Amino acid sequence: MTLKTFALAAAFAVVAALPASAACYAEYRAQKTSPLQFHVGVAQIADSSCGNPAAAAQELGSRLGQNGWTLVDVLSTFTDEGLASRRQRAGQYFLRF
Repeated sequence: MTLKTFALAAAFAVVAALPASAACYAEYRAQKTSPLQFHVGVAQIADSSCGNPAAAAQELGSRLGQNGWTLVDVLSTFTDEGLASRRQRAGQYFLRF
C-alpha cells in the first residue's frame, strides 16, 4: 500500500467515525390578525437554537414576520426523531418557513 493510499484510507476512517449531526426543528404556533388566522407549523432551525426555545423564537419570529405571521410561541424543539410524528399536525405549514 502506498503512503497516499494509506493516508486516504485513514482519512476516510476518521470521517466515517464522526457522529452524524441531526438537523434541528421547532414546532410553533403563529397568527395573523387581518383576517384572524392561526396555524401550527414545523420549521428547521439552526443547530445552535436546538433545546433553546427563546433562540428558536427569535429565529422564527423574523422568518414568519416576513410572511405576515406573528409567532405566538415555540411549543418544542427536536431533532429528526420527532419530525415524522408532527407532519400531520403541521399540515401545509410543515417545513414551510
